[in-house]
Amino acid sequence: MRCITLTTYLVLLSAAFCGGVYAAAVQHRMTTDGPARAGDLASLAPARVFPLAAGRVVAVDPADGRIMVEHAPIRRFYLQRATGIFPVADRTLLVGLTPGDKIRFDLERRAGHYVITRIENSN
Repeated sequence: MRCITLTTYLVLLSAAFCGGVYAAAVQHRMTTDGPARAGDLASLAPARVFPLAAGRVVAVDPADGRIMVEHAPIRRFYLQRATGIFPVADRTLLVGLTPGDKIRFDLERRAGHYVITRIENSN
C-alpha cells in the first residue's frame, strides 16, 4: 500500500513540475517574441461559418430596398419559421427576383434590425 502511495505521489509531483516548466516556457516565448502577430490570433479563433437561410419571396419592393420573405427557421439568430420584411444592404440584390422564387440568403444584425447581405436564387 505504501508503495502505491509513493508511486502516485511521484507521478503527481513530476506532472506538476513538467506543467510548471511548460508554463514558464510559454510565458518566456510570449515576452520575448513581442506582440502577437495577426496570424497567431487568427489560428486560435475557430472559423464560424453559418449556412444560408432558405425561404420563398412573397413580395419585392426595389424602390425602398425591401423584400418580404417566408423563411424557414434561422438558427443563427434563433428565428422561428415566419414571414418577414427585410431591408437589403444593396438594392441590386433585388434585381431579377419575383414573388414565388425560392431563395437562400444571409442576414446580419445592424442597429437592432436584420439586413439581408446576400441572396442566391434557388430556382
